Amino acid sequence: MEDKPIIDDYFHQKRYEQADATFMTLFAWQKPYEIQWAEEDNVLYIRSGRGKKQFWIPPFARKDGSFAKGVLRMHEWFEEHGYPFLMKGVTPAAVERIKALCEDCYDFTPDRDNYEYVYLTQNLINLSGKKYRQKKNNLNHFRNQYFGNWEYVPITEDIFDECLAAEQSWYDQHEAGDEDDELLGERHAIETVFNNWEVLQPTGGAIRMYNKIVAFSIGEMLNDDTAIIHFEKSDPTIRGLYQVINHEFVVHAWPHTTYINREEDMGIPGLRHSKESYNPDHFVEKYDVTLRQK
Repeated sequence: MEDKPIIDDYFHQKRYEQADATFMTLFAWQKPYEIQWAEEDNVLYIRSGRGKKQFWIPPFARKDGSFAKGVLRMHEWFEEHGYPFLMKGVTPAAVERIKALCEDCYDFTPDRDNYEYVYLTQNLINLSGKKYRQKKNNLNHFRNQYFGNWEYVPITEDIFDECLAAEQSWYDQHEAGDEDDELLGERHAIETVFNNWEVLQPTGGAIRMYNKIVAFSIGEMLNDDTAIIHFEKSDPTIRGLYQVINHEFVVHAWPHTTYINREEDMGIPGLRHSKESYNPDHFVEKYDVTLRQK
């Protein structure tokens, strides 16, 4: 946690659009994804995974640091450890910078499962037109069905336990067992954020219904015009609740923004359908970078 000011400084050097460029992402997922970071010569390095499956994301360089030297240092690390070169989470801007170093040295493979969905804030607030008709129908159904029995509340320390109880209920309903590494990792990440709320300073919102928290969402500002939603949980048995927490969180917490980044779908069909159904304005594309075989 003591590294937060240093890492934040790197992420504020440029207008980054990806979730990887937030300290909260690194810190929350540090244990599940075995994330490590280091700083050398005004370059920030971030590595994830173990053994031959380890990978780096593109280096973050300060104005007096060198992106090119950062990539070279990664090559040296892979050679020293005898692992195949792999860089993930490479955005189109980083792809161009890597190509400029050596046009024919690398292969770039789209990683569609990790494309991040970016929406126009006003579209999520207004839900106008035919493309949002079903969303609005579900939203109105909830409002009519539970009129006077629900409210939106900002997340503060006094409702942490209620939010964690809602999280537990979600995992119980999804039968997340000990073997489900992805869900267990997400659970650890969410609890890490709640346990370090004061230092991480996220923004959160929740839906209280019949005096019980049934949905919550957690995010932060990613850059000067974009908010990013890191976590969102909603009771799947309540029609329209997902649309309500999605809508209310944006209305109350992020009306001043231009964009909302709702991160990736991880290749999960249901999640992909849900994210696509909100009609993203664009994607933050991600690529895997490997050495070209000669």
